[in-house]
Amino acid sequence: MALVYFDKFRERTGVSNFGDDINPALMGRFIDKSILSSDEIALFGIGTILNDTNIRNNDHFARKVIFSSGVGYGKLETKLDETWDFACVRGPRSAKALGIGLDKAIADGAILLSEIYKKPMQQSARGVFIPHVNSHLSTGRLLAAVADNLEMDYLSPSSNADEFIHTVAGAPFVVTEAMHGAILADTMRVPWFPVSLHEYHEFKWFDWMESVGLEGQAIHPLSPKCWDGEERNQSGLSLRGLYKSIKGYVLQRSISQVIATNEPLLSQPDVLDMKKDALLKVVSDINGTYSNLHGRRAS
Repeated sequence: MALVYFDKFRERTGVSNFGDDINPALMGRFIDKSILSSDEIALFGIGTILNDTNIRNNDHFARKVIFSSGVGYGKLETKLDETWDFACVRGPRSAKALGIGLDKAIADGAILLSEIYKKPMQQSARGVFIPHVNSHLSTGRLLAAVADNLEMDYLSPSSNADEFIHTVAGAPFVVTEAMHGAILADTMRVPWFPVSLHEYHEFKWFDWMESVGLEGQAIHPLSPKCWDGEERNQSGLSLRGLYKSIKGYVLQRSISQVIATNEPLLSQPDVLDMKKDALLKVVSDINGTYSNLHGRRAS
């Protein structure tokens, strides 16, 4: 398959990650099947995947098409030749890192999810807390308990895609450490608070936020950092268990304070509509240029 995205997380951890795994379904709805199955064209999709390693691993394709991908993880020193088509990238920081025009800095392709999924008729009364997938793996039990104490639903990025989208779309607000939790909330018109606990990559967050007119907004740090302890069958609280309980309470107050003292974010509807229209225009251009390329060459 010629769709390039970060598909190794499941192999390494045994769990999926919404921001990566949404690629096949989303691209399958918008990109012509002949492109996705081509042995001549590599389509770089959603994710922070533009780096020397991925460029080297896919340079054997005759054409490489970049659709809303981002820069941020790994070195990027390779000079890309004319076989690379910068259809669009995630945001202005990616464009500058690649040395291409800011007109190519449209937005993350995940904003097109609202073209496929609609908001549920009935909205939940509870907000949603979304950790980064690595925070879920290391701290999920504690974070789920903290969220419940705050009368919020805990939503892991490893959840089934339909469940993830339905839960976010039906929430009154979202508190998210996962960037694609924020992107989904924004495109589904659900106000969101960006936070950091264990995982935070400034470049990719601001790359996307600047693409939708949210320059200068803050990512709220949560404290203290904490991890799930070993589950043991024992009566009473050990000193370690008591310490963990106290840290959980402080973290709960930290999240509560973010919600109480800050306005949630939401891009302007006209900006979001403009960005979606621009992405759909790029999709049309990609399909028009590259669909059935192999067949045209053979004829």
